[in-house]
Amino acid sequence: MAVLVIGLGARTRLVDAGLGCPDWPGCYGHLIIPTTESQLARATELFPEHRVEVSKGWPEMIHRYAATALGLVILLVAIQAWRCRHIADYPQKLSHILLG
Repeated sequence: MAVLVIGLGARTRLVDAGLGCPDWPGCYGHLIIPTTESQLARATELFPEHRVEVSKGWPEMIHRYAATALGLVILLVAIQAWRCRHIADYPQKLSHILLG
């Protein structure tokens, strides 16, 4: 999953979509790229210094959500490590280092 996030990050950079969506966690105030005329008008009103570029927004949003999913998986691994702290051969330290 980390390799996927790295690959998506590289693609995002290659298509010059870094900061294709200026706000987080949404994209111009939405969970997905604004596409309707009213959403585009609202995005332009909220972020006048940024031009809404749907082709750049999608790679950015996909990368952000994949990275968020990776972070949640890492958190779940750390929680599992804490729950299994009584098992001697469970890689607890590695799990906590990964969380850090």
